[in-house]
Amino acid sequence: MSETRRHGIGRRHFLYGAAAVAAGVMGTGCTPDDAQGASGSDGEPVIAIDAQRRSFEVSPYMTGVNGAKWYDDAYGMWDSEHNRPAPGIVGKIKQSGIGMIRYPGGTSSNLFNWKGAIGPLEDRTRQVEGKQGATVDSRFGPDEYMAFIRQVGAAPEIMAPFANSTPEEIADWVAYMNAPQGTKWGDLRARNGHPEPYGVRYWEIGNELFGKHQRYWMSADDDKAMRQYAFGGTQRQKRQRVGTPTDHRPSASVSDGRPNQTFTVRYPPVVPKSQTIRVGDTTWREVANLTSAGADDRVYAFDPRSGTIHFGDGRHGEVPRKGAKITADYDSGPHAGFVDYYTKMKAVDPSIDVLAVWAPIEAGKLAGGTSFPELLAQHGHADKYDGMAIHPYTNFSRDLKTTSFPDKRSGHDYQMLGDAAAAKMVSDLTTQIHEHGKEEAYVAVSECGALFFGGERDSGAYPQFSFAMSHALYMASQWARFADLGVRWTASNDLIGEKPGLSRTLFGGAPSFVRTPDAIVREQLSGFFHGGGHVVDSEVKSNAEVSTRETPLGSSYEALVTTAAVDKDGALGVLVVNRSPDKDLKSRVDLGSFRHAGTVDVSVVAGTAYDDFNNAEHPDAVTIKKSHATAKGDSLNWTFAAHSVTLLRFPPPTSH
Repeated sequence: MSETRRHGIGRRHFLYGAAAVAAGVMGTGCTPDDAQGASGSDGEPVIAIDAQRRSFEVSPYMTGVNGAKWYDDAYGMWDSEHNRPAPGIVGKIKQSGIGMIRYPGGTSSNLFNWKGAIGPLEDRTRQVEGKQGATVDSRFGPDEYMAFIRQVGAAPEIMAPFANSTPEEIADWVAYMNAPQGTKWGDLRARNGHPEPYGVRYWEIGNELFGKHQRYWMSADDDKAMRQYAFGGTQRQKRQRVGTPTDHRPSASVSDGRPNQTFTVRYPPVVPKSQTIRVGDTTWREVANLTSAGADDRVYAFDPRSGTIHFGDGRHGEVPRKGAKITADYDSGPHAGFVDYYTKMKAVDPSIDVLAVWAPIEAGKLAGGTSFPELLAQHGHADKYDGMAIHPYTNFSRDLKTTSFPDKRSGHDYQMLGDAAAAKMVSDLTTQIHEHGKEEAYVAVSECGALFFGGERDSGAYPQFSFAMSHALYMASQWARFADLGVRWTASNDLIGEKPGLSRTLFGGAPSFVRTPDAIVREQLSGFFHGGGHVVDSEVKSNAEVSTRETPLGSSYEALVTTAAVDKDGALGVLVVNRSPDKDLKSRVDLGSFRHAGTVDVSVVAGTAYDDFNNAEHPDAVTIKKSHATAKGDSLNWTFAAHSVTLLRFPPPTSH
């Protein structure tokens, strides 16, 4: 049953609510008439709550995070010497209420080999890192990940690689994680020390394969690549450096001058006889067996299934000269597509959710043209995905056409401008799925945040933007909007970093694992998102606007963003984010017909300025401040501090 049907709102009702959120009218399922209403005195904003109008279940996975990379002991998050999480990280993750952790990660994990990362450490294989092609270790494998998950109390979510795997291999992974003992993979898991199934429900296939630099074997043409992702196929590779199964760096394609060298093409299998192998600029010839070759014959033997190239020893086949670069032209494939992965994985465990990831973004919006949901519907496969995962990043270069912040204030404002655009991406994808997919299909967010991609050198005016209070306000706004849109789970970028420091991370790097304002806000909202219950209708009337420089995403943004929910105990929670960098906002919270006990639990996260942040020397510059207030009747007058996240909790009347 679909989430909208389950909670009593129809598809048309949902779609209006999604459009309203994307347009900046906060709330699920409000109608145009609902949006009309009196403001507070002197034009003050009014936060209007209708607790009777319920929509989606509150997701305990809303404040998830993309995991640290699996190699290098997950950047120091895992203590492989003692086979345990690193000291200091477990308590901080628990305290911050992290609902979900994605594994093995994003771009770097696109070539991950799960079978090489299980069993005794000494028997594990090396891996190819998916971005730079470097050789990395396999110490933080699926079993270590699940041990970590169990200790921190988060839910698992797995990104299964597409570029170098097969549906059978990933179906085996599902079985290893979820099958009971008495089965092949369940018994292997038990022999590795984990007899009980892990029960991993959420899976996605591939990471950002629509990106120009993450195509791997697929076509550079967007439409053709989307079809290949959906249904598989074969693609010509030209002048591609060869490597080894564990190293795709340019140096791995260079001959060392020794006899009996072996290389592999990057993306096997290979269509037989389609390959052209060059040593330097010279094309060499394939032979069935090197033993019959002469000492000066420029020949090689080739296995199309594995893509392995064998050169001679100087007696039977010439040895490629030292320093020569070896390249290959070949037809990579045939490869399977998403539909094949979905079918094989669901056959192993029908209870899992398998999500597609082809949701390309351009200039602050979903890319145009035929969408992935449309493509599958056109081919009769609308039921062959359980949902779609999107990465609605605010990319300052792409979305705001800027290569630097003009000043610190712009670094704050650009994030807030990007928030609404990111929410609209999610809303538009949700609309596509509801129009073309099955009833119960949904949208999840497996990476998000506001970033300069390409390095922090672009943020000189505000280098702390990605871990200061500004980014916590951005993320709180995202969670509010995503909750109103029925997003099933959200993972932001990134859990920890490669080095000590804070950039782009939730806890900085080892060994200090500093809790950023982003982590502090997660702690504040832990009860809201883990309290069960349902999202209820909320909107801000007469919202204040914050003026900005003129940008491609506009020249102003809403000061207040809100969402509300009634939890399983009947308490009403109202989340209010004041993104204004310098103005407190007096507002009235209109509770409508909601009956409450008269007391209000209040928590506020705000530094002394929007650019405040925590670090190892000052870990408590941004903290949670808790208090109580009294609410009489059907409203509460409240002043929301500048650059703050406020959570108001109205307990129900005490029963006697």
